[in-house]
Amino acid sequence: MNRPYRHYLLAALLTGCNGSGGQVLAPPPAEVFAQDEPLPEALPKTIVDVPLLIDFSAAVALMEEALPAKLGNINRRQSIPGKKRAAFAYELWREPFTITVRADTFLIGTTIHYQGKGWYKPPIGPEIGGSCGIKGKEPRARVVVAIRPELNRDWHLTARPRLRMVAPLTKGEQDQCEVSFLKLDVTSKVLGAARSAINAQLPKVGARLATIDVKAEFEKVWRAIQQPIRLADSVWLTLAPEGIRLGHVSGTTEMLGTTIGIDARPRIETGPKPVVAEQALPPLESPAPATGLSLLVEGRFDYQTISGTLSKALVGKQIKAPGGMIEIQEIRAFGIGGNRVALGVRFDGTTAGQIYFVGTPQFDSSTGRIVVPDLDYDASTAGLLVQSLAWLKAADIRDYLRAKATFPSAETLERITTLAAKGMNRELTRGISLSASTDHTDVIRILARADAIVLQARATGQATLLIDHQFFRRFAKTPAPSGSDTTPSDGAQKTANPAR
Repeated sequence: MNRPYRHYLLAALLTGCNGSGGQVLAPPPAEVFAQDEPLPEALPKTIVDVPLLIDFSAAVALMEEALPAKLGNINRRQSIPGKKRAAFAYELWREPFTITVRADTFLIGTTIHYQGKGWYKPPIGPEIGGSCGIKGKEPRARVVVAIRPELNRDWHLTARPRLRMVAPLTKGEQDQCEVSFLKLDVTSKVLGAARSAINAQLPKVGARLATIDVKAEFEKVWRAIQQPIRLADSVWLTLAPEGIRLGHVSGTTEMLGTTIGIDARPRIETGPKPVVAEQALPPLESPAPATGLSLLVEGRFDYQTISGTLSKALVGKQIKAPGGMIEIQEIRAFGIGGNRVALGVRFDGTTAGQIYFVGTPQFDSSTGRIVVPDLDYDASTAGLLVQSLAWLKAADIRDYLRAKATFPSAETLERITTLAAKGMNRELTRGISLSASTDHTDVIRILARADAIVLQARATGQATLLIDHQFFRRFAKTPAPSGSDTTPSDGAQKTANPAR
């Protein structure tokens, strides 16, 4: 009863009893796999948003290194051009730099505190002088350096710092230093010296920022998102990225934000882990709007599973037709090429034997099942029955099998899609997280292959990759400066500490 089908065929060929002796053994349908085209890519590219929050702490560290914490010496006189009888001295110290973001620009700022003295030697009489900040509160000023980082097509970072502001912190008297009886504006002298010192250092800061290897960091991102993501046993998600685009740049309180669009063809497939040929990081392209997630969900239903399901549902069922009755003993499904499947039906009853039906599988959206609405007798079977037991070719048998030879598939697609939504919400590597959701799934293609029926569906939704400040934190690893030239004098240190 469970002998392989080839044994039935062999017996028929040896005995010449095709249709005789109350037994029908039809030959299997011809296979035409050579006509099958490769499984097509189902979907156009989707652009997945990649929000970036860039921690530019490196710029702060470089500014700390570039601009000494102390400038000037209150005991060293400096001449004033055009005023040979006048001189001044100053000493300033600064607080640590802080960073804020406005639009697409980093603003690195600090508050400076300073002391000033002025002297004048009249033609007759003793030298006279005045000071500010020696006793009481020191005058203060605000220094702000602006840095607007840009990435070119080759992933090269340019960031040209420029001095945006050097000005008294307030308009009040505390933040002015003027020796009035000498008509000497010490504030402008001090701020001019600070401006010159900072401007002299900014090209070095820009050059150092340009050495940050942004491309190397994004290559790590690119490699990470190319790797298959295991969703469950034998269920894999591949993002298949193809291109990358820079979007609009904007700022948060302390981070620079931008959006990068990744051109991808994400898909879910079942079976062994997909083999991915790693691609190099492509050039950075022009911005393009996000399209939302279009995820290719691929379910593979192998014929052994289909055969088992159909046999479980139909074995033992009796089909009556004019001229006799058959009882189904076993059903075997297999592919024959040309996007068609065959059903081998082994039966007993009024007569016994093996016959074959062929048809093209389709997805019935109303029931969520794979059906074969054009299922009909294979040509070899039909020809054999005309010669012998013609009643077996009754429409009753064919129609019964058309109605019953179905296979549930929607549940499998739903399970895979749900699994994908859960599996896509994960951290891919430190500082890089994937977030996704799906809201709709449509079957777009069903193909019968040699080993399985392949059902391709399109799941739509939203997906983003979040690359946060943890990923860029390594940029900030700039050593703090050391040495006496960057340390305030004892008196300055005592005053500056409360401000810090």
